[in-house]
Amino acid sequence: MPALRLLPCLLIIFLAVACTSNEQAPAESYSVLVPGSPLHSPNGLTLGPDGYLYAGSVATQTIFRIDPASGEVTVIVPPPAGEADDIAFGPDGQMVWTALIAGEIRARQPDGAVTILVPGQRLINPIDFSPDGRLFAGQMAIDRLYEFPADGEPRLVTSKQGNLNSFEITADGQLFGPLLDKGAVAKIDIETGDVNLIAEGLGKVVAVNLDAKGRVWAIDWVSGDLWRIDPGAQDDQWEAPVLVTTLEPPLDNLAVGQDGTVFVTRPAHSAIDRVDPDSGAVQSLVPGELAGPGGLTIIEEDGREVLLVADAHAWRLVDIATGEVTAPTDLTQFGYPNAATHVAANVAYFGFTYAAGRGRVYLVARDDNATAVSWSGLKRPYGIVLRINGDPIVADFDAGTLVGLSQTDRRQRDLLAKDLKGPVGLAWAGPESVYVTEATAGTLLRVNLIDGKHTEIAAGLAQPEGLTIMADGRVAIVEVGRQRLVAIDPADGSLSVLGDKLPVGETRDVAIEPVYLPSGVAQATDGSLYVTGDRNNSVLRVSLD
Repeated sequence: MPALRLLPCLLIIFLAVACTSNEQAPAESYSVLVPGSPLHSPNGLTLGPDGYLYAGSVATQTIFRIDPASGEVTVIVPPPAGEADDIAFGPDGQMVWTALIAGEIRARQPDGAVTILVPGQRLINPIDFSPDGRLFAGQMAIDRLYEFPADGEPRLVTSKQGNLNSFEITADGQLFGPLLDKGAVAKIDIETGDVNLIAEGLGKVVAVNLDAKGRVWAIDWVSGDLWRIDPGAQDDQWEAPVLVTTLEPPLDNLAVGQDGTVFVTRPAHSAIDRVDPDSGAVQSLVPGELAGPGGLTIIEEDGREVLLVADAHAWRLVDIATGEVTAPTDLTQFGYPNAATHVAANVAYFGFTYAAGRGRVYLVARDDNATAVSWSGLKRPYGIVLRINGDPIVADFDAGTLVGLSQTDRRQRDLLAKDLKGPVGLAWAGPESVYVTEATAGTLLRVNLIDGKHTEIAAGLAQPEGLTIMADGRVAIVEVGRQRLVAIDPADGSLSVLGDKLPVGETRDVAIEPVYLPSGVAQATDGSLYVTGDRNNSVLRVSLD
């Protein structure tokens, strides 16, 4: 959701909304319930020749530079060019990376320009230079390792070795890397392609790095285990793996500093941890909790109010009293049925939309957090409400429609409204009507679900997205284009600003512009409003007193 240019309030306007009511809000208009992170789902990680860490994000197409001492984060390659699953530096200091979805190897030139070194490499993932400057990269799932000469055709080094992931190459031409499918760490001769296992039984091992002592470090995506493998007394002998510590999974990549400190990325939390190699003590270098929060709603769990938050990696629960974030599902599982764009709830179900790839909608039973029903085939589902029986009504952004779904016949599609201009947020306006935000048109509508008739409540909004009905009957809306939270009185369309300078409007490659991840808002019984800040993966509290 890139922030749109701020539009001036028009004093002469023949629309339902009045922009002149209570336009001023304090600069510090909110407090933080869940602290954010300057990172977004970090994947690949490496140390650059300048001593800084470099982390890539596939989801937000960004490469970040991180100070390994302070944790300060800056963007070094912005989207879309920065899509990076793995990053490497050559002996001459050139930075290259693998754009997994685009299927390209890219490079950053000294003037900052990004060029494509190698196109057309589907699922290109791990990458590294040999010390003499030769470039090697692997294709996940396709299970091939290639050398990519500066001039000439790629050379196949080996294939079907067990899904090689992030690796490192030593001065003697030996590649050390994880074989994901075998739970093993292998040594591969980059000339002959010979593969020898040096450790097995390590789980879903996804990344390997070596320290200055020649010790091999490896991480397990699923368990969060960090392993060390020491060289044996004789050449080509290795000691049994030592479990150094266990971090909160999933883990994606690691880098080892000159002093032996191990740095690990945790994409589901947008975090990087720092591990002491001797004691195994873990410290947070870049803390985080969420990967990409979207819609949210208030539910009651065990007699307390909790936020149910849709997240690009997996939906979470947030205690509004403490800010504690919990994950009822397995964070190590990709995509559906974990990842969510927007959310709704009733007494029996959680309802989620998932706008990435093929649009999906799914119901999760509240009693056991298991997926009860799912639907596919929608173009770009965003907002969702649930009928009493759990049947969803969904806003399809691409189609410009509201669609009713049925649990008893998953092929059934009831067209409830059409000709909408970028519908995003939904909230009940009555037994058979809903409020809808049109992000493209900048309007708030009331839609009759019986005849599909639209009634304009307010216009002139800048990319309105999530909405909720407040206790006083007003409609609170996240107006992303102006980075603020507003309340609209449906009786006369008058507008009040409740909070401004909100960290909303993040872009990411897995959803359609300009909305990307729809920001959400919900109100607790004490009147406080909660908003997802997708720019820094935070959850904010806006108090009305």
